[in-house]
Amino acid sequence: MRWATTTTNAFEGDADRRWFTVPETGVYVVAGSVSVKSGPVQAAGDGVIIYLYRRVGSGAVSVATVREIAQQSYDVQIVSTAAIVHLTAGDLIGTGIYLEAGSPSTSFAVQSSEWESVFGAWMVAPVPSFAAPPTAFVPAGEWRDGEQITPALMKERITDPIRALYNPPRVSVVRPLPYSAASAQAVRVGWSRAGFEESGGWSLSRDGTTITAPATGVYLVASTLATQRDGPEGPFGSYQVQLLRNGSLVSLRQRQNTRTTYPTGISGTDVVFLNKGDSLSSVFLGTGTGLTWQGFDVDPRIERWNGLAAVMLAPAATGMKG
Repeated sequence: MRWATTTTNAFEGDADRRWFTVPETGVYVVAGSVSVKSGPVQAAGDGVIIYLYRRVGSGAVSVATVREIAQQSYDVQIVSTAAIVHLTAGDLIGTGIYLEAGSPSTSFAVQSSEWESVFGAWMVAPVPSFAAPPTAFVPAGEWRDGEQITPALMKERITDPIRALYNPPRVSVVRPLPYSAASAQAVRVGWSRAGFEESGGWSLSRDGTTITAPATGVYLVASTLATQRDGPEGPFGSYQVQLLRNGSLVSLRQRQNTRTTYPTGISGTDVVFLNKGDSLSSVFLGTGTGLTWQGFDVDPRIERWNGLAAVMLAPAATGMKG
């Protein structure tokens, strides 16, 4: 996608404003959304895909991919996704949109008014790798009248706390374990250890269904989950993805999938307070008569359709209220 206007700090855009150069190596939050308007759509709907791309050299791979189905003719629909990923200085990032219109019309248009479609990224940790060791959080302490300011005290009160803020605990899983479920059957999604990266002491349960936080604080959690529906086509199939903390619901997102043997996905972000030892997990639930649902995945080195990641934003927090 080409962007009409850009506002950047350190990022550099190319002449077409399609690709933006990552200025420093580190962990970033990358997010994008696009607003599209359809013409007449197929009876079972048409697909709209958004990609968040990372380009190294001449090759580009997606760090997040979401497909939704546009069902209402001549209607506007917003598709969005976000990811927490490690990027290297000099990488290029961008976003793409694929409009999958078929019979009876190929009429699909991206809405171009300000804020109808957006793309952005911001660094949360300038670290050499996603799994680089974190820095333990140190409270800044209080300054006292008459205290002698020494280099050691400056390091203790300023340098050490800032280093911790720049190197927070973080975790990422990108390969879901296979699952299949009938409608109205909730399934806790498992994640493969092969796609597990962490810094700070996160743990992935033996069955892959929960990740456990190593430290107390406020976290940003980003999740994307793709599913494929099997069964007769029609507007009666919907599905939801739930984010759980210690088994209790934190957030819920729901979409429809009206086409058989057709993968779609849900993406979202949440700001969540976690105590040390709290767990995060995802639950999938499909609805509709005579339908079955199964996980959809491709090699994340080519396209990333799934992921669950978290990064600490506030290590001194003792709750969402303070």
